[in-house]
Amino acid sequence: MKESPSRLDAARKGFAADGVKILHFYMTTGTHDMVIISEAPNDEAMAKALLTQISKGGITTQTSRAFTEDEYRAILGSL
Repeated sequence: MKESPSRLDAARKGFAADGVKILHFYMTTGTHDMVIISEAPNDEAMAKALLTQISKGGITTQTSRAFTEDEYRAILGSL
């Protein structure tokens, strides 16, 4: 656990190398220990960044695609 901050720093650099920006990091209680809010140019860049980090071992992930309010309104408007 004590190495966790340096692992986060390394992950941030690794994500950046794949074009993914970590916007926010939170340590949480409950089901998940940490939550990262990130932004990627596309889903492929995000997948590559995540798979690169997962391959280093010791972490598991659960991802959710978030839609902006404008995207939300466009999707619902198309129904």
